[in-house]
Amino acid sequence: MDKDKLMYVGQKAFIDRNGEILVLMDPKIGLDFPGGKIQEGETSLNDSLKREVREETNLEIKIGDAFATWSFEFPPDHRNKGAVFLVGYKCTYISGEVELSDEHNNFRWVTKDTYHDLDDRSEYFQALDKYFDLET
Repeated sequence: MDKDKLMYVGQKAFIDRNGEILVLMDPKIGLDFPGGKIQEGETSLNDSLKREVREETNLEIKIGDAFATWSFEFPPDHRNKGAVFLVGYKCTYISGEVELSDEHNNFRWVTKDTYHDLDDRSEYFQALDKYFDLET
């Protein structure tokens, strides 16, 4: 009999700013979006996601509907260990200028016309593709 595998739960924000979506680059895993694991003691999913977005980007957002789920296994040399089940949310930009934390080394705002060149065949890209498919 297989043992249940411990997984973290995390959230990712697909932040829309006038038709552009914020994409982050993680030097270890590649394509990423603002957000992260829900921390012990956090009881509000919305507050947790807003906290992560502020910490990673300095942006204020409004959280909309969940639209995608996927899981991800961190590479062995990553600061996080194990697997995380992720939920992607449609979010709206409210205010702020992007200021990256040390978790990411680059960012880009992409549109439906410009996001295809980020295709790294990852589940992160598939979630971005689904986002833009739903917006048509």
